Parts: sequence; C-alpha cells; structure tokens
Amino acid sequence: MGKGPGCVLCGHMCRVDRSGPSLGRCGAGTLVGFSSSLIHPGEEPPLSGLVGNGGSGTIFFSRCNLSCVFCQNWQISQANQNTRDIGVDELVETMFKLASMGAHNVNLVSPTPYAFEIAKALSKAKIQGLSIPVVYNTGGYDSPTCLAMLDGLVDVYLPDAKIGLSPEADENDPDPDSMRLFGARDYVKYNRLALKEMKRQVGHLILDGRGLAAKGLLVRHLVLPDNLARTDSALRWLRDHLGADLHLSLMAQYHPAHLIKVGDNPEYRSYPGLGRPLSVREYEKWTDFAWSLGLHNTFVQDLEAATQMRPDFDKPDVFN
Repeated sequence: MGKGPGCVLCGHMCRVDRSGPSLGRCGAGTLVGFSSSLIHPGEEPPLSGLVGNGGSGTIFFSRCNLSCVFCQNWQISQANQNTRDIGVDELVETMFKLASMGAHNVNLVSPTPYAFEIAKALSKAKIQGLSIPVVYNTGGYDSPTCLAMLDGLVDVYLPDAKIGLSPEADENDPDPDSMRLFGARDYVKYNRLALKEMKRQVGHLILDGRGLAAKGLLVRHLVLPDNLARTDSALRWLRDHLGADLHLSLMAQYHPAHLIKVGDNPEYRSYPGLGRPLSVREYEKWTDFAWSLGLHNTFVQDLEAATQMRPDFDKPDVFN
C-alpha cells in the first residue's frame, strides 16, 4: 500500500502510519499539502508552449520527500511556508480551474508524498472529463509502489536525475554526497528504478501538432558547479538504459537559493561550488558531452535562467 500503515511512496520507506497521528519523514499526513496553482510560462517548450500562448498549469505541493540544500522551492518544500492542506475534491477543482484558464497540461510539482491522494484525484478528474495531459513533475525518488498507482493516470513523466554514481561505486552502496546534497543516500538506486518504470509506462516523449507534450518521458538533469552532480555518469546511464532517443532537459539554472541550510556548516565546506553560480564554460562542456553521447533530443538553457523565473512563494504571484 502507498498510504496508511507502512507508507512506502518513496525510497525512504519510512513505513509510518499516516492515517494516525504520525507524519511521514516528509511531514505529510492524510491531506494534500498545497501551496499555489498558476499558469507557468517558463517550463520546457513542450510543457509551456510558445511565450504568450498559454502555459503549463502548475500545482505546487509542499513537504518534498527530498531536502536538496540548494532548492529554489525551499520555502514550501522544506519550510512549509504559506501552505495549507486540502482534500481530494479541492485538488480536482484546481485541475479543472487550470484547464479553464487555457493550461496546456496539469503539472504536479513535487507530488510524491501525495501520490495516493493524487491517484484518487486523477481518477475522479478523468471521469469528469479532464482532457489535457497530466504531468508528474518529481524529484525522481519515487518507489515502484508509488508509480504502480499512477500507471494509466499520468501522461507525461517529468523526473529529475539529480546525480550519477561516483567512479567504481555500486548503486546499492550508501552515497554520502547524495545524502548531504539531496537528503537521500540511496538516491541513485531508486531513481534508476523509477526512470525505467516511467519509461515502461509512457515511452519516449510524443509531441502533438503544436509541439506540446502529449505523452512520454522527459528527464531533467541540473548541472551543478564543480560537477557535483556527476553529470558524466548520469548522462551515460541515461543514454545506455533509456536510449539515445530520450528527451533530456539539461538545466543551467543552478542558484544557491537555500544556503541558509549550508551557511558555515562544516559538513558543506568540501562543496565550495555550492556557493557560486554555474559558469558558461562548465555548462557548455556538458551540453557538448550530451551531444557527443548521441542525446540529440536535449533541451538547453541560457545561463540567465538562473536569475529569471526564480520563484518566491511569499508573493501572491510566485514568479513576479
């Protein structure tokens, strides 16, 4: 079961009974942690479409199951600021509201802790006539149990592949870097399982006649300074196991947004790159590398993305 006695929705496998007074490791209970919903013009082109013509119908959830030290959404993902808990019916209403506003899709951001409730909401919404694609926008630490519940309900999977393996490491070995950076020492193990299952469910990305995502898999990888994300290892695995036809979003928008968590903590002194933006040379190195691997369906960003479309969840309009 994904919820109730023994929650196993993500790789933490905390097995807490969320139907009782206890909360999961992520802090989630039986209601859905909701922050905001909006039409987002700044996602990848297959999601947001052309500038000034609609956008992605984004729903931001709170209480992420990961704890990335540089998270741009830390106000809601970790601090749980300006959020509230809603039920399944209100979540369904929010989906239809976004559709009525002209959203190209329903984009569920950091949904993993609420996959059980989301599955119920999607079942209801589709019965009631929701026709735009559903995008599951996740940090990529979802369990097989979680993804099994979503099979047939999600049209487009948009997972992160946050980090590759260090040289000579095994995916079953605890990874101290992954733990310090993302809060999950076995991230790679569960991420690889998740990516394979997502690919099995929806296949490679399919675009409609407008160039918008109709179905399929689009994987994100955020390039970090000093190759902290082990981009070479991550991209090789993606090519070898998901195929060169994979659609990849190679992101340049690193910004040390949550260094309040790092500060003078000696645990992070071995990661000096966390305190600076990504350089043009670093990013170009990895875009060239992706191309050399044959990953030609790769979306790239301008480095200005690190300062544009930066969210602030203390504002009514998150991106302005």
